Amino acid sequence: MNYKLFVRQYCLPLVAFFFLLISGCKEEDYASKLGTSAKASFKVTKVQGKVNTYLLESTSQDAYRYQWDFGLNEGLKSGGSSIEAYFISKGTYNVKLYAYGQGGYDIATQPVVVEQDDFTPTLNDETYKLLTAHTWKLDASSTAPIIVGTENNPGEYYPGGALSPCQVDDDYTFSFANNAFKLTYRANGQTLHGGNCGSDRSYESTFTFSKTVEGAGIATITIPGSAPDRFIGITDPSSNNYRIISITANEMVLRSGKSSEVVHQMRFVKK
Repeated sequence: MNYKLFVRQYCLPLVAFFFLLISGCKEEDYASKLGTSAKASFKVTKVQGKVNTYLLESTSQDAYRYQWDFGLNEGLKSGGSSIEAYFISKGTYNVKLYAYGQGGYDIATQPVVVEQDDFTPTLNDETYKLLTAHTWKLDASSTAPIIVGTENNPGEYYPGGALSPCQVDDDYTFSFANNAFKLTYRANGQTLHGGNCGSDRSYESTFTFSKTVEGAGIATITIPGSAPDRFIGITDPSSNNYRIISITANEMVLRSGKSSEVVHQMRFVKK
């Protein structure tokens, strides 16, 4: 066989084929083929006539899709290039925009400073309206106006009994004034403390109202400070966390203590 002719006719074209194949497998810039990556940015404008509401407008480059994170631990929200963000409480929120381009995405972050709380949702809440409609007093006509126990059995430790004379005329008023929620307790003479009718412990205090409830109930009332200076119903609650178990125009069942604590469940009636 003429090997020189064989190499020339068969091997050289084959080598050239593999050379072309290898040279065609170099690393590709796929991102550039997809398109330009987005460059995220946005501006924030307070919306006139709407409390704690801000207009977020993308000023991103080369973006076609947007997701927003308001900094409320609620995750990403799909939306267009502009969206309104509402914040119920004052504070600083790190708002993020995820801008997506053909070649990739980018994230822009900037703080939104909210200078005041928005009380409108609370003031319009039906449970809150019932709470603040009038003054409340412990139900002296009930055989068990106050019971003590656990979350699953509120009367486990004490099934109830008659009120002491100094408890009968105690009253509690929940109100909103001067941009703050206020609780007014009037002992009208004496306060039951340590099982005895003693000095008048009347007070005024701020309070918070929330529809977030840990355990049973439909709303939560929290008072700053600690007993026996601040309390509702009894001067020795486990904590000044009170859950509204039920409420109507004339009756309210209130439970002090968190679900993991000893609870005092109290029945109130309209004064």
